[in-house]
Amino acid sequence: MEGEHNTEFQQWLAAQGDDTRAKLDALPTLKSWQQALQKVSAATVVYRNQRHVGGRLFFIRQAAQGNGTLMVRELDGSERVLLDPATLKGDSGHASITVFKPSPDGSKVAVNIDHGGNEITRVEVLDVKSGKPTGDAVEPVWGEFPVQWLPDGSGFTYTQLAPPEQRTGGDPLQDMRSRFHPLGKLSTQDPILLRAGTGQGANPSFAIPANHFPVIEFSTDSRWVLGEALSAQAEQRYCVALRSDAVKPDATWHCIADDNDEVQEAAIHGDTLYLVSSRGRSNGELLALDLSRPNASIKDARSILPLQDDEIVVGVSLNDTQMVAPARDALYVKVSKNGIDDIRRIDYASGKVETVPMPLSGAASLFHADDNEDGFLLELRSWTTPPKSWRYEPTTRALHSLNQDEASPADYSMIEATEAELISKDGTHVPFTILHRKDAALDGSHRAIVFGYGSYGLSIVPSFKPARLEWVKQGNIFAYAHVRGGGEKGEAWHQDGKGPNKHKGVEDFVAGVARLSELGYSRPERTALISGSAGGLLIGGAVTGYPDHFGAAVFLVSILNPVRLMQAPNGANQIGEMGDPRKASDFPWILAMDPYQQIHPHTAYPAVMLDVGLNDSRVAPWETGKFTARLRAADISGRPVWIRTDANGGHGIQKSLGAEAAEYADIFAFLDAKLPGR
Repeated sequence: MEGEHNTEFQQWLAAQGDDTRAKLDALPTLKSWQQALQKVSAATVVYRNQRHVGGRLFFIRQAAQGNGTLMVRELDGSERVLLDPATLKGDSGHASITVFKPSPDGSKVAVNIDHGGNEITRVEVLDVKSGKPTGDAVEPVWGEFPVQWLPDGSGFTYTQLAPPEQRTGGDPLQDMRSRFHPLGKLSTQDPILLRAGTGQGANPSFAIPANHFPVIEFSTDSRWVLGEALSAQAEQRYCVALRSDAVKPDATWHCIADDNDEVQEAAIHGDTLYLVSSRGRSNGELLALDLSRPNASIKDARSILPLQDDEIVVGVSLNDTQMVAPARDALYVKVSKNGIDDIRRIDYASGKVETVPMPLSGAASLFHADDNEDGFLLELRSWTTPPKSWRYEPTTRALHSLNQDEASPADYSMIEATEAELISKDGTHVPFTILHRKDAALDGSHRAIVFGYGSYGLSIVPSFKPARLEWVKQGNIFAYAHVRGGGEKGEAWHQDGKGPNKHKGVEDFVAGVARLSELGYSRPERTALISGSAGGLLIGGAVTGYPDHFGAAVFLVSILNPVRLMQAPNGANQIGEMGDPRKASDFPWILAMDPYQQIHPHTAYPAVMLDVGLNDSRVAPWETGKFTARLRAADISGRPVWIRTDANGGHGIQKSLGAEAAEYADIFAFLDAKLPGR
């Protein structure tokens, strides 16, 4: 089944999807779930990726069926469309915007457009005033990498995929290069500034492994430029160069932080490099390094933010949520405690630390500052209330609404979140969030879902998900197990569920099923597990290791065969998190965490549905195919093992609200049919 151009497998997978579609359509509760979830998706409008630049607010507006429209709000409050991907010719409505980046003065914006659902994008520059393309465009660029503008807006750097013939093992995510594009020039002439791997463009002063991603970031108010070698692991490598040299292919880079320094984020203001590291403190500390010192080293960095023992400043930072955010007026830092976020303001000149008063208790789904603007943008959300967003203005020391607060598409006042703990197999206490109706009887009668992830140090934080709340509204339970491998308790929590410790996260996940039973919410036979992507190792480990501990499992675009990591696109990128199967030291525990390899013959497995996007470039669909075929051959229970396919879908990063509603309608109808009710 392996390989990227395996016609026989692709035909088999498509046939599997057709067969599952017919079975799902015959389920008795599917239509009612479709109606309920389509209704809430149709009433939902999501605002994301807000950026305030040059007096303008740029943002993505996403309604029920669209993949998101790029909008701009002018200083007078008027709003207009800059780019609706649904209007692009030849895309049949499947194009989407993955990220965008306004120029420092807000006059232009570079937009990453995914035309194929595979996250491989073309970056086009738009003139903001006219809304028309300037003619500047670069490709192919992985969808999560926005361009990095020069401070004067005359050009930008971008991280480009290597030509197919130069990719190690044919993997599109290896051997990337950072290039410089001056506006108005042909992109084919753009010089290579940094290159992952070896060959033309590699810089001996900043050697980058082939499975890392080179990124060059500019700071408006600094003579220094930040070079980054990023990968799918918490710790990253950071180097600096003078701005005057950085746009030259032969620039001399001075490397400050390597993987063993455990730096998870970095930023520059003036001559100061800010670093967030977990090396000296598991929950992280904020360091400042004076780059004007000769031969500046991370050993010279000093801690500048006092923290309480349970306050956390580390964790995987997504595109909209920085940990350390230099604004023009001050440095802002996100600090988490028990899943709730605060923002600290550090004055550049005095070093004085202040806590910005929060308008409500919640988790930040947006925290972003630009170094040529004062203040920051913030969005907070909870489990049962929609997100609200603000702009902080330091002159008034106040948060002002962006007037983009999401309205709840339905009444969920009957639902509450209970913060509890589960006790894992080794006695570890694990945070456990349970969403339930306030009037839920504790008699074990409810169907339940336990959701987990447990990879990369990524925390599951409060989020408002109407599709999931509809499940709870109907009298069911939706619980989140904050398993080891995530970042809920700092970097130590991540390490405790990573690599050779992956089994601990699996044990945490399965213990969530027992905990719901102990508390009276459900029973194991009425409980399903859901996870996906790197969480495939979590749910795959649960299915193969504890098949009789729960009633069903739903896999979402899952990694299921890490022993074959190097044969999959994006596989080499995962080595930092999952280990290297080519190494004798790593192979035993990779084998132990490999769900495909741990399927046992003549075993009764629970009901299983596996969701896969046929255009997925992050996780190869053949991992789902192999796992499914082997599980069916080994199973003696007679329960279903179905593959649900999305012909136009990828990894689901930019899934439309309508597509999400359709997916969860299928999931809920499947669980209604396969889990016993009251």
